Amino acid sequence: MKSKIVRNNELFLLEIDGKSVPMYGYMSYQPEKACYEDFKNAGVHLFFTGVYAGDRGINQNSGIRPFRPGFWKGYDRYDFSAVERDFRLILGDSKPGENYLIPRLMVEPPSWWEDANPDELCRDAQGTPVHHSYCSEKWKRDTERMFEAFRDWLEDSGFAPYVSGWHIACGNTEEFLRPAHHPMQYTDYSPCALRAFRRWLKTRYPSAEELNRAWHTAYTSFEDAVFATPAQRMFGSAADGALHDPVWEQQAIDTYAFLNEVNAQAVVDLCSAAKRVTGGNIVIGAFFGYSTAGTEEGHHASHIVLESDAVDFLASPFMYTDNRASGVDWGFPGSVESAMLHGKPWFMEADVRTCLSEPISKCMPYADPVVNRAYDGPVWLGPDTVESSLGQMTKALARVLTHNTAVWWFDMWGGWYDHEEFMKFHRQARELYEAHSASGGSKNAAPAAVFLDDAFFNRISPIEGYAWMYHELAKKLGHTGTPYRLFLLDDLERIDPADYRLALFGPVAEWTLPKLNALQNWKADGRMLVFLDALNTDVSVSGGGKSVENGLERLPGDAQIAVDVAGRTTALLRRHADYSVYCTAERAPSSDLLRRLILAAGGQIYAFGGEIVYASEKHVAVHAASDGVKRICVPCKAKLTDVFTGEILPGNESFADVEMKKGQTLLLEIKQ
Repeated sequence: MKSKIVRNNELFLLEIDGKSVPMYGYMSYQPEKACYEDFKNAGVHLFFTGVYAGDRGINQNSGIRPFRPGFWKGYDRYDFSAVERDFRLILGDSKPGENYLIPRLMVEPPSWWEDANPDELCRDAQGTPVHHSYCSEKWKRDTERMFEAFRDWLEDSGFAPYVSGWHIACGNTEEFLRPAHHPMQYTDYSPCALRAFRRWLKTRYPSAEELNRAWHTAYTSFEDAVFATPAQRMFGSAADGALHDPVWEQQAIDTYAFLNEVNAQAVVDLCSAAKRVTGGNIVIGAFFGYSTAGTEEGHHASHIVLESDAVDFLASPFMYTDNRASGVDWGFPGSVESAMLHGKPWFMEADVRTCLSEPISKCMPYADPVVNRAYDGPVWLGPDTVESSLGQMTKALARVLTHNTAVWWFDMWGGWYDHEEFMKFHRQARELYEAHSASGGSKNAAPAAVFLDDAFFNRISPIEGYAWMYHELAKKLGHTGTPYRLFLLDDLERIDPADYRLALFGPVAEWTLPKLNALQNWKADGRMLVFLDALNTDVSVSGGGKSVENGLERLPGDAQIAVDVAGRTTALLRRHADYSVYCTAERAPSSDLLRRLILAAGGQIYAFGGEIVYASEKHVAVHAASDGVKRICVPCKAKLTDVFTGEILPGNESFADVEMKKGQTLLLEIKQ
């Protein structure tokens, strides 16, 4: 089999042996309870499943137990019998070319490997081992040997003609998250990480003297350098302890920069190994790019992965906003949009709970942690009714369609979609997605571009405040009544300002000359530039007023929007002839304010009552945040048609009024 990713206008397709296959799939952790045949009957032909090299559960924090026996039994010793059983359950009597598999290959090594390689383990500051280290070259070499055995087994067993790609998984929850047994465990202080850190420092500093000046140390050589301590990482000296000051705390900043790069490089190295082993004939991807995650998660060097030819696709679940509640947006945890700029599709893992979802203790007791109740909390519970469940499923589908992402429906413990109404939805959703893919997708209609600087996270201490600011911002943006697109600041030069009315910038580590030049292109055509957290970021380059000790610098004619209790200006609007700048000390302004700023810039608002809205040139979707009549506005004279029922909403040329229940989602086609 040969497979590759091909672009079709606004989205991507999977081309398998010359045949175009929509990137729309299905997966479950428990094949025995999954609905494979139902999804095949619904027209789905792409399937994912977990394959485990190791012998422990996927989540170090929760203590979850293994889903399946690990196949890596010793050096050059393997047992793929459990993998074979799952593959046969999924494929059934399928013939090659009818249905396709992408195994999620979890490469965490087994206990025996760690016992045999104590110097290759990740360790906390006390020396406690926490699985393997991402810095271990031996782990990477041994994993490549394991890849070769897996490839040989696929060929010998006859499954190779079904396997159209590999999804490489590693780290906590399989998502390349930095390993830790509890939230306050700081890693990686292992000898192999320290050796790699010292090599890395030599590429950053021309001499030990330069390192000493930056760190305020007195090392005689790079071999004396060590990681920042947990105390240095935990507490910064700026912004009430939330930020590390680059003048006095460069050691902590370098520690995080290194650890983030190590995480990203591990993704590239493993995917490169998989490419070598498979001859480059099939697509290889990984979970990565969660740039909205906290400092300790390790996903803040995404450019390394985006620029690598070894990684064909990325993947993630939606954000777990308010425990996946109804009436709120489930944002993307990373820049889907930047990935697409770099030619990489992003699989959204649609692990949408339903009224059929049950705790793992009931449906998979062999994997339940037993003692703790980590999997009984609200995040694992679905809505109470079929109707509410369909509202959540439609919301997820709408975000996927309007942002032109790939998707697999993740029936996590099995049986979540085992209902006639749910499978009716999946038949229609698959048809809609397939037609959408064949037509080349539809350009996203977001009037706002949001820019996130990965490098700034190296300055953030892992405490409340900055660490999760983008989660709070995403929640606020979700209630503005219009969509937004999230980009990495590294890609500012790649983006055409003509597509947007507003650009919103989070805190920036450094405004380099190329970024400053790119920023100038946005200062035209009446656009609005918004700078968050202006008191901790130099925004003088924006023309918006720099940070000063007494607040934002206010010039004559500036509109003072907000002051603090001491009377300092904390938000101002500066109006230029052809653009405006809004600066605020807030990290996540209210939805109402964000909506007003988008309107002030001439952006389209589709709903005004706090509803969650997704929109492209072809579709608009509204997810109700409350009961009541909703007015849905579009930027043209059009008819709004329900894509599932064909009903045309009653309205008056450019808007329609409709009564909705909280959690209900309408996915509408805009017909002019």
